[in-house]
Amino acid sequence: MIPLTRQIGRSANMIGRVGASTAIVAVATAFLMVFVLPAGIAAAASPEFTPGSANQLWAYGVVRTVDFSGVSAQGYSYQGSATYGYSVILDQTNLTSPLFELSAVRTMGADLTVEYCLPDCHKPTVSATVSHHAWESTHAWANFTTNGTVAVNGQSVAAIALLNSHSTVVGNLTDISQGPLRTSYLSANVSASASVTFATPLGLLPDNLTAPMSWTSTSAFNATGAFAISYFAGYTGPHLSTHVGPTVTTGAVTRSGSVTVSGSSNSGPDGAVQFGGVPYLNVSLNVVGPFVAREGFILVPSQVDLFAASNANPWGNNETGGTSVQMTSLYVRPGAGAHVGIDGSEWMYAGSALNPGLTSLDPIGAGVAQISPGADNVSSTPVQGVPIQVDQAQGYQGCLVSGSGCAGSSSPSVLPFFGIGVLAVVIAVVVASVLVVERRRVPPPTYPNAQLYPPGETTSVRPLPGSRPSAVRPPPPAEDDPLSNLW
Repeated sequence: MIPLTRQIGRSANMIGRVGASTAIVAVATAFLMVFVLPAGIAAAASPEFTPGSANQLWAYGVVRTVDFSGVSAQGYSYQGSATYGYSVILDQTNLTSPLFELSAVRTMGADLTVEYCLPDCHKPTVSATVSHHAWESTHAWANFTTNGTVAVNGQSVAAIALLNSHSTVVGNLTDISQGPLRTSYLSANVSASASVTFATPLGLLPDNLTAPMSWTSTSAFNATGAFAISYFAGYTGPHLSTHVGPTVTTGAVTRSGSVTVSGSSNSGPDGAVQFGGVPYLNVSLNVVGPFVAREGFILVPSQVDLFAASNANPWGNNETGGTSVQMTSLYVRPGAGAHVGIDGSEWMYAGSALNPGLTSLDPIGAGVAQISPGADNVSSTPVQGVPIQVDQAQGYQGCLVSGSGCAGSSSPSVLPFFGIGVLAVVIAVVVASVLVVERRRVPPPTYPNAQLYPPGETTSVRPLPGSRPSAVRPPPPAEDDPLSNLW
């Protein structure tokens, strides 16, 4: 068996680290401009980390575009394009043996555009379109120990284990659909901050990782933090215009409970992959609890998961597009050297859309069909993140948030709302700066409008190649600010 750890200077036990109508647009813009993080998030304290020496940055990720076409259950022909992707930038600091710290910046996104046509999309007599754009950006910091354990065939085995973590997350979902004589719009923002401490180290990866191998671990946790969910939805038709919101919900993250990890390393042809001629074990890691685990250790409160398979979000009845994700593989290299051997992963993306051309779709508030039942599903698409340069990973993060500029992608028609979405990202960057002003060494994601909203100190930010300026926002509605109590 090949040990997963390797001596790094100080100790043999120390490892390397790892078109909507103008009225809809105006109200939606006012809502997004006043959306703020919930009280207490900016003041939440990050875990106490012991200073240590910094190691190299490393990154992995991918952006993939797929085209599709077919005939829906209602007889409409459809054609569309989906751009899926994510990137992860990691930095590791070796602390007092056997401890190390990981900091991570992770962004993922999905763009989905579908056109429905009768009798076909070459010479349509009736057509309808759906544009869906969702993204999530997370900053995380975590402490690990190599003195943790996992259970393998009932026996306790030494493992890399998670001691505590802190994460901030912000995301946005925008749906625009146009059918004959009617238009609908949905925008949802989420944000959260959570600090989680485990009663006993939560084992993740056995030290002596081989294939095949299966393991489990469980630990109780205590957590602090808060989340905010807010959305606006509007509908315009020939005889009716209506809207829902702006609606804001805030709350505390789950305060206590337990988290269970089930892991396995595969054998046979699917048991290993190679990147640049270097073999990696294909590891499945399933984390069950009130947090969604990105890359196995980045803990996102489930209340703000925009990419959940179930339609449990409060705006679910107003969705016309959706994307769900699930991690299928974590690529681990035993004996990786200067950092923990996580250098890639694979996620399964699944898109779905509702045909806005169907007259059976009632306006908002009158029973709009949910996205899951009866939706036209885009075939599940595996998206494999591979080792890349840090600047390339930053470029991916910017284009996934903006919805444009990703190689080979076609952008949905959400330009009027682009600048507003970036504003939400900047809020997250500012919060992250407040939490760890002197701690973080991972460079933040590069956003196309970063020069317009410098986070904290004045810095020189280089715009992404091909980035576009923020769109001009329409004026807010004449009525009183519906969220004035949040200021």
